[in-house]
Amino acid sequence: MKLSADEGDLVEDTTMYRRIVGNLIYMTITKPDLSYAVGVVSEFMQTPRKPHLDAVRRILRYIKHTLQCGIFYEGKSQLQVHGYTDADWANNGSNRRSTSGFMFSFGSGVVSWSSKKQPTVALSSTEAEYKVQQLLHVK
Repeated sequence: MKLSADEGDLVEDTTMYRRIVGNLIYMTITKPDLSYAVGVVSEFMQTPRKPHLDAVRRILRYIKHTLQCGIFYEGKSQLQVHGYTDADWANNGSNRRSTSGFMFSFGSGVVSWSSKKQPTVALSSTEAEYKVQQLLHVK
């Protein structure tokens, strides 16, 4: 979903929105698949609008249907470290900044992950990917 800071009606109970999003932020510790979506809805904590609340409800429905999923470490898997990075180029419509992300796994389970906006605007997809590598100090 593409969310905008100024589209839709304001949410009447902003405390409820902030409380739910705060709990979702806490959940990202054990559910890395929520990190990006929760990061997006948390941008609108100051003045949440109806489309933002709809996105939060969509995240809650996703959680309801994926409760059986989680991080699992198999005892027989090879203990190798794998890392993945990616960036979306200027996906944020309001400020045109790219979002960088990475994930590292050890064996069969994820041990580290992150997604955040890049500090500057990338002028191409190649530049957005390069900035991810700089963030991780990967050569």
